[in-house]
Amino acid sequence: MLLHQHPQEKTDGVVESKQVLNMDGKGLNSVPESLAARGGLREISLYNNNLNSFPLQICTLKALQVLNISCNNIPAIPVDIAELSALRMLDLGHNQIDSIPAELGDLTHLEYLYLSNNKLKSLPETLSALRHLVYLNVTDNQLEDIPEAIFSLSTLEELRLYNNAITILPQSIGRLQQMQELHLMKNNIESIDKGIASLTKLRVLDISDNCLRQLPDEFCRLAQLTDVNFRFNQLSQLPDNFGELKNLQTLDLRANQLSALPDSFAELNQLKRLDLRWNNFSRLPEIVATLMARGCLVHI
Repeated sequence: MLLHQHPQEKTDGVVESKQVLNMDGKGLNSVPESLAARGGLREISLYNNNLNSFPLQICTLKALQVLNISCNNIPAIPVDIAELSALRMLDLGHNQIDSIPAELGDLTHLEYLYLSNNKLKSLPETLSALRHLVYLNVTDNQLEDIPEAIFSLSTLEELRLYNNAITILPQSIGRLQQMQELHLMKNNIESIDKGIASLTKLRVLDISDNCLRQLPDEFCRLAQLTDVNFRFNQLSQLPDNFGELKNLQTLDLRANQLSALPDSFAELNQLKRLDLRWNNFSRLPEIVATLMARGCLVHI
C-alpha cells in the first residue's frame, strides 16, 4: 500500500516527499530526532535496517497511514503506538517481538497487519477492536492456538497463520464469514470443526503439512472454494459428498493415505489440476480417466 501522490526526491538514496519517507536498507541503528517534526508524513518505510528498538519519534506522527518497520531487530512495541490512530497498514514482520501491547487495539483504522517471523505465543484480546482489518499475517511464530480475538475480526478476508504450532481449527472459525483465503500450512492441526462450513466466501484453503486424518462432511458446503491444498497430511478417505465443491479448480492431495476417491468426484466439472501422488492407490481410480478426458491435469 503506497501513497506516492507527490513528487519525490532522492537524497543519498533516501526517497522523500512531504508525505513519503523511504529509508529501506540503510543500515540504520536509529532514526533522527528531527523525524518527529515531519507531521505531514503519511508513509514511512524502514525495512531492512539494524534498529534495536522501535523509534518513539514515529509515534508523534498522527497523520501516518502506512508504516513498514519489518526486517529489523526490534524486541518490543511501545504502548505509544496507540497514538498512530490513522494507520491503515502496519508491517512489524521479521523482528524479535515476543508480545504485542494491548494498545494495538486502538488502531481501529488498520486494514493490513503483518506480524510474521517474530516470537509471538499469543495476541492481545484487544485485537478484536480492529473492525476494519481485512488482512492478518502471523506466520512463523509460536502460536499453539488460534487467538480468540481473531474470531471477532468480522471484516477479515485473508488470514495467514502458517508455520506455528496450532493443533485444531475450532468451531469459532465459522465466525469469520468474510474470509476468502485461509493459509494454515505447517502446523500440527489434527481436526477441522464443522463450523468451517460457515465460511461461505472461502475461495482458497491451504492446510498442507499438518496432521489431518479426516474431514467433516460439512466441509463440502464450501461451494466457493477454487483452490484447496491438503498435501502432506494423513487423510485416508474423503467425504462422500466431496463433489459438492462445484467450483474447485485446483486440488492437491499429495502424500496422504488415500486408497480410493468418492464417486462424487465425477461432479467436479471445473477441476483443472489434481495431484494424487504418494498415496495408497493399488490401481488408478476410474474417475481419473474421466477427469483427464475433460482436460484436468492429473499427477499420480
